[in-house]
Amino acid sequence: MTVSRIIDFRCRPPMAAQKLLFDLKLGRLQWKNKFVCPPSLATSPSMFKVGEEEGLELLLKEMDEAGVELIVVPGRNLANPPKAVLQMSGADKINVTDEMMLELGRKFNNRAIGLHGIDVEQPAEEAVSAIETAIGDHGLAGAVLEIGYSTTQEGQPLKADDRRLYPIYETMVKLDKLLMYMSGIYAGHDIGANDWPPLDRVLQDFPDLKIVLGHGGYPRVLDALALGVKHPNFYLSPDIYCFFPGGRLYVEAISQLPDQFIFATAYPFGTFKESVELSLQFPLSDEVMEKYMYGNAARLLEL
Repeated sequence: MTVSRIIDFRCRPPMAAQKLLFDLKLGRLQWKNKFVCPPSLATSPSMFKVGEEEGLELLLKEMDEAGVELIVVPGRNLANPPKAVLQMSGADKINVTDEMMLELGRKFNNRAIGLHGIDVEQPAEEAVSAIETAIGDHGLAGAVLEIGYSTTQEGQPLKADDRRLYPIYETMVKLDKLLMYMSGIYAGHDIGANDWPPLDRVLQDFPDLKIVLGHGGYPRVLDALALGVKHPNFYLSPDIYCFFPGGRLYVEAISQLPDQFIFATAYPFGTFKESVELSLQFPLSDEVMEKYMYGNAARLLEL
């Protein structure tokens, strides 16, 4: 099957601040016990040029070769990244700022669309002001919420329904923009960060809030799918996890929730070429495939 247009809803270009992700990707290929997942095993030339202008040039070429029209780049603003994360990255900072994404958009001739990374450690009014500036003044398409490495004042894991996050949700509803919520096996100190009943409560309190679950809620796949059934403004973007153990549940559900699934590669965890080619083999009708690969994302991005 072929499609006329493709949007990659989660792509982390080979910028210096993204070095950790490329180290994880390439390091895994050296493991003695292999993990058989074609997009994860595949590499592309841009992955070996992190922090270099050539890396971005190669990425654009790889987009063209795979037929990817646009990429969505999630920002990151972790005020206190865990030391283990910084050690893995070999860098002092791993954050991706609004300024970085605006510059990337210029270099990519507006083929890279940025999302503001929310700093949840800020006072709520400062976080809200930063969101309003990023979207209202800078023209970013939405925001990203990562809470897996944050805690409450009592030292407990921060959950989606913590009241300190509610001003953020209220702001996203007021602005009528998407909020990407981070999930997946690297979304927190452990996989317990993928706890979806609290997010269910948020969606009940904010039925107009448009949430995209980045990485699709893996490994709590069934709970994530249930949220899609229950809440029409809840979107799943399982990206590379479609090809992980249990990921066929996502593929089987796309036709049942045709307006709520969004394609992504999670580059560098998946390459453009292999991710696109394998996704186009999913057993979907032409209409559903078009929505998955482009239409649902375009609607959310107001293209």
